[in-house]
Amino acid sequence: MENTIVSIKNVSMKFNLASEKTDSFKEYLVKRIKGKLNYNEFYAINDVSLNVKKGESLGILGANGSGKSTLLKCISGIYSPTCGKIEVNGTIAPLIELGAGFDPELTARENIFLNGAVMGYSKNFMQQKYEEIVEFSELEKFIDVPIKNFHQEWAPDWGFLLQHL
Repeated sequence: MENTIVSIKNVSMKFNLASEKTDSFKEYLVKRIKGKLNYNEFYAINDVSLNVKKGESLGILGANGSGKSTLLKCISGIYSPTCGKIEVNGTIAPLIELGAGFDPELTARENIFLNGAVMGYSKNFMQQKYEEIVEFSELEKFIDVPIKNFHQEWAPDWGFLLQHL
């Protein structure tokens, strides 16, 4: 267990989907107070278990709506699973969408240091990790280009970044 960086045990995530439309917040409150809100239970993920060890890579594949993003949001702490347990040994940096958390006016280099600072890392620490981050991003040739000028073919298709620093 000491070299396991992510441990997921019997994790499920249930959502309550409204079965009818409410047109306003007031209508929602009235229905809720009267106990007339109807929901359908929906499990985005159900009883998932897996471990990721240091140095391993994991790909999560599936059709639209199969729970990939929900699982990643549970791992990163954005969602708390309905049941089960997730343990993370390390630092998680979720990038659920390409460009999430980036300043489009800044270069990739500047965004690396800005996001490191936002995550609480010192400039010295980020300088030590800089080459590793650039190599991982596969943006070596475009590191001094503003993010807003990136073309899709330049950037890797990142659904999620789990960086164990």
